[in-house]
Amino acid sequence: MDKFVVRTPKSSPSSSPTKRGRMNLKQATIESLKGVVIIEELERAKIILERSDTTQELKVDTLQHLKRKRPAKEILMKTQIGKTVHKLCKSKDVDVAAAAKEVYKLWKDHVLSKVNKPTIEVRCDAKTQSFRNTARQMLLDALKRSEGEQGSAGCDVPGIERIQEDGEHCEIKRAQEKLTRKDGKDEFDTTEVLAEYLERDVYQTTRRLVNNAYRRTIRKLVFTLRHQHDIRQAVRSSKVSVEEFVKQHLQR
Repeated sequence: MDKFVVRTPKSSPSSSPTKRGRMNLKQATIESLKGVVIIEELERAKIILERSDTTQELKVDTLQHLKRKRPAKEILMKTQIGKTVHKLCKSKDVDVAAAAKEVYKLWKDHVLSKVNKPTIEVRCDAKTQSFRNTARQMLLDALKRSEGEQGSAGCDVPGIERIQEDGEHCEIKRAQEKLTRKDGKDEFDTTEVLAEYLERDVYQTTRRLVNNAYRRTIRKLVFTLRHQHDIRQAVRSSKVSVEEFVKQHLQR
């Protein structure tokens, strides 16, 4: 016979087939996350990058480490490391300049994504939403009130007590008039938007709770807008900002 069948001993299966693959894995830590930044490390990296006696290899290695982090805008402003990285983008060393440009672009995109990201508002429960709708309607009627007008019967000043009692709200009327500054620029599209803006600011100021401070502040704002024509016009024309107006009438 020219050919023979050669039998080789079978290799015993490994008791843990994934053991070899697990050896390359590393335990993740809080510090390894992109968004977790240690300020002391950033300050140390800033010194390394700014020193004239630092080798180009060490600068590139430091920049590669910074590339794995996504510091917040406040951290960048506090440590000023963003300016240091931006200066290195014009470095004579090609490797240092390329690494610095990559880090700068990643950080810039990260900061801009946070700035342009819309705020997520969690829906309230039905009772809270009813209270807020009532408050917005009261503010809307007060803003739309003209000189000498007594207001709608269903949304008069005593009706504000409904915010505390049963939360029944009036149907919001669609306002068509524009609020315009003296310089001709539109500050708000409608009085309804302004009323919503006022209510939202009060809600945020009272820690997103429809508590006693929220109710008292809404009553105070409505009373002021209904009975003080000068202040009402100042708020409508943006001579007085919403934040300032709410802060002046905030009730604790």
